[in-house]
Amino acid sequence: MTKKFAIIVEKGRGHYTAYVAGLACCYAKGKTFNALIKNAQKSIKRYLKNEDDAPESDFVGVRILELHARSPMKFTVVIEKGEKYYIAYVPSMSGCHTQAPTIKKLMEYIKEAAVLHLSLYKNNKKSDFVGFRLLEV
Repeated sequence: MTKKFAIIVEKGRGHYTAYVAGLACCYAKGKTFNALIKNAQKSIKRYLKNEDDAPESDFVGVRILELHARSPMKFTVVIEKGEKYYIAYVPSMSGCHTQAPTIKKLMEYIKEAAVLHLSLYKNNKKSDFVGFRLLEV
């Protein structure tokens, strides 16, 4: 049985990164877009040990997070809905994630997390949001 997953794609310096919506911490990288797609399919297959495994959360959407420090910056935020909480993460900031009972609180918390992340990792490599794609596995 074929399953379909939405992936969020970003282009960094010299590589693409895909985050699989609905599968927490499931991502892949590739030097080319085609390599990324193949690696994402492999990553999803490893994540789902058998066909009966279900996603841990539901994909809600993406928002742009705007931060004003010395110069304005914008980052893509992925939002998912778990059993009790909304979950948000910034794909271009490794480890930048949070959860909250409402989207309003979630956006407040992810902004705080992003500001903290930027203060700790000043030389963070920026990547650009490319878009979404539906991936069959």
